[in-house]
Amino acid sequence: MLTVVICLSCIEASAQSFDREMIRAAIVRQMESYPKSTLKDIYKNFFQDAFGPGHLLTGGEKTDSIIRNALFMECQQAKMETNVCPDYESTGWHGRFYRVNLAVINDGRVPIDTFLSAFLRSALQFSLPDIEEWKEEWSLISEEVKRLFPMLPSYQQDSMDICAVLANNKYAMHHSDTYDAHYHPHYRLVERSIFEQELLPLINSVH
Repeated sequence: MLTVVICLSCIEASAQSFDREMIRAAIVRQMESYPKSTLKDIYKNFFQDAFGPGHLLTGGEKTDSIIRNALFMECQQAKMETNVCPDYESTGWHGRFYRVNLAVINDGRVPIDTFLSAFLRSALQFSLPDIEEWKEEWSLISEEVKRLFPMLPSYQQDSMDICAVLANNKYAMHHSDTYDAHYHPHYRLVERSIFEQELLPLINSVH
């Protein structure tokens, strides 16, 4: 409990910097779309909006061919599971990125190399925010989550896990097991303008 109190109270969030109404709308949207979400899943939605997919490319050993193979293998996995997620959805409250469902590759609307190019450029071109700024932002977001959905399952444990990540000046976190089991998410993040200009016309094309 002490860890949670320290994590959430020692970081003072500036009301002038953030739009609480938009943050609340994004939280409600998450819970309406994915009612089995935990605090970790809400956190993931917002940190993806802040940081994009850049953390997936850390390490020089991750060549384009390795990343392409990982994408191909996940597409194959997605084919074996029921797709319950939309083709695309915006992240967080800024909407800097879209989660783009790998179903758009599997059904032939977006060629895998076109998708991969959009994903890689989204990761490489985006400037990551300062981790201290993200801690401040998450402090405010978590306050709103607590007000809106105080009975989230595993809230205390998730809070401590998130605090532990942030205490190490890291930010990435996986979906909860509950979320994975119910929604089978298979997606990649694509920067908003790249998605809207390059992928969205293909997704909306009529076959």
